[in-house]
Amino acid sequence: MKKCLSFVFILCSLFIFDSTTAWGESVWKYYGNDEYGSYYYDAENVTRLSKEMRRVWVQSAYTDQGISYWVQGGGEEFQNLGYTIVWIELNCVERAIRSLQIVFYSRDKKVLTPINAKEWEFFSPDSMSEALYEALCF
Repeated sequence: MKKCLSFVFILCSLFIFDSTTAWGESVWKYYGNDEYGSYYYDAENVTRLSKEMRRVWVQSAYTDQGISYWVQGGGEEFQNLGYTIVWIELNCVERAIRSLQIVFYSRDKKVLTPINAKEWEFFSPDSMSEALYEALCF
């Protein structure tokens, strides 16, 4: 039953955040999914700071497993987690990524917790960060 609900959630996410669907003034383009959720980037507002650096807004729509991950790490406040919007900086040469700002939203679109800048992290092959790298750096 849980797998069925996760599958339905992913299908709904794909429908809601289809690459031609505007959310506010942004067009969210799908770039991948994993057991934690589905991921989209703001295709119309990618900033090229230099040849190797990009900045972009990313949206994550979570599965039940993704919500559980955040509840374990952040507390019961995340039980009603709907999605996140993350301002990301990507270094295409170093294959590194960092979050400049993360805003967590509840299912009813209320801000749960904003988090500011994190340190640079190198990403592993077959990760969602690598999928974003492939979408933006080539």
